[in-house]
Amino acid sequence: MAAQEHAHAQNPEAGAVGAGSRQPRGFQAKAGRAGPEAELRRAEGGPARMGESIPLAAPVPVEQAVLETFFSHLGIFSYDKAKDNVEKEREANKGAGGSWLALLAALAHLAVAEKAYHSLTYLGQKLGGQSFFSRKDSIRTIYTSLHNELKKVVVTGRGAAGGTVPHLEELLSHLSEQLCFFVQARVEIADFYEKMYTLSTQKSINSEELVSLLESILKKYSSRFHHPILSPLESSFQLEVDVLAHLLKSQAQISEWKFLLSLVNLHSAHTKLQTWGQIFEKQRETKKHLFGGQSQKAVQPPHLFLWLMKLKNMLLAKFSFYFHEALSRQTTASEMKALTAKANPDLFGKISSFIRKYDAANVSLIFDNRGSESFQGHGYHHPHSYREAPKGVDQYPAVVSLPSDRPVMHWPNVIMIMTDRTSDLNTLEKIVHFYDDKVQSTYFLTRPEPHFTLVVIFESKKSEKDSHFLSFLNELSHALKNPKVFASLKPGSKG
Repeated sequence: MAAQEHAHAQNPEAGAVGAGSRQPRGFQAKAGRAGPEAELRRAEGGPARMGESIPLAAPVPVEQAVLETFFSHLGIFSYDKAKDNVEKEREANKGAGGSWLALLAALAHLAVAEKAYHSLTYLGQKLGGQSFFSRKDSIRTIYTSLHNELKKVVVTGRGAAGGTVPHLEELLSHLSEQLCFFVQARVEIADFYEKMYTLSTQKSINSEELVSLLESILKKYSSRFHHPILSPLESSFQLEVDVLAHLLKSQAQISEWKFLLSLVNLHSAHTKLQTWGQIFEKQRETKKHLFGGQSQKAVQPPHLFLWLMKLKNMLLAKFSFYFHEALSRQTTASEMKALTAKANPDLFGKISSFIRKYDAANVSLIFDNRGSESFQGHGYHHPHSYREAPKGVDQYPAVVSLPSDRPVMHWPNVIMIMTDRTSDLNTLEKIVHFYDDKVQSTYFLTRPEPHFTLVVIFESKKSEKDSHFLSFLNELSHALKNPKVFASLKPGSKG
């Protein structure tokens, strides 16, 4: 086992072993190493004798080299290369039989399953009766079949006694057992994506509930597939779920108007997505041209990675909007305008254009902080700093106000409407209209999220049926809720 668990292939290609260089079962010849007696003793876990040179690394059994190459490819999302390698090995040893061939077959299926998983094409599909791996149905079916294959290898390895390679059987059984846990984890995360996809039709999304569910899955499978040979697989799995957890936490924290926590999680997700993206940048694929010649380009990332980038960018736009005042204190007005213009969607730009076009007196996003013990105002505050809890109109601050500070004279009216029309606003769909003839002003209100209310104020009479105002508020509210980003989990969907 010591030799079998020793030294990972840093370069995926380095682990490939050609048929012509194959040594007697279990070892790969390496120049400059200690003699065969010492190598064999070390492979069996024995110490070096006095005077023996200690090699830089123990010899790598052929099977281990194949496995390391396979998982190195999977770790960098190179599914086709991973599948091709194990299929070639299986073809070269088709007369061997036993658990090695069975595991190679399962690994080929694992590569196909991983490709399907990262493509997210299984979302929204119903169970069907098409052929294995070609059907467009539940990823659960694919992984369940794979789990059954791996279980057979586990049982075969446990039942193996004696023989020339008992350590190999033990290793294959051990790896298969850990891969069973990996497959189960994949199924649960795939179900998690399915749940998020179905939430795209909901009025609001409870991000805290999603975070709790994701963390329970992680806790369940923590360190369940930790073998060194599986480390590339474990690392890629951890990278994915870390990014997802950071983004969902940030989404929940932005909706609670928690500046520092949402910023930290957004930054962590951004850093890890950069690390992930570099994996694809470093991989090049060669394209042959019709009339000769060839060119190289970076590998196209899978849909899952692109979707996580999309979610991050949406949250970045929302963060920039909700915390605009705190962020604008750190730079000039012109630079802030240029930075927010890059956001997608550019909510600040949309509101500014609307105000100019329809001569609105004010557009504000109001945060209802009643019951929030931690509320201290814009930006970051030291956790031990003291500030009295807001009272009266200060319980309804405008976290965003355009074109300038909130209109103080209108605020009592705004709060009165919010209080009187609470049930309508709490549907998170309705637009409330109110005209006050005393001040000759019209108010339109809607609630995109439980703690936030959008208000548009005109210092003139406006119809409650004006489609321009209604569509603007609906569009802005929808952009803040943004269920489309969850709908876009499914490839080809709009969002």
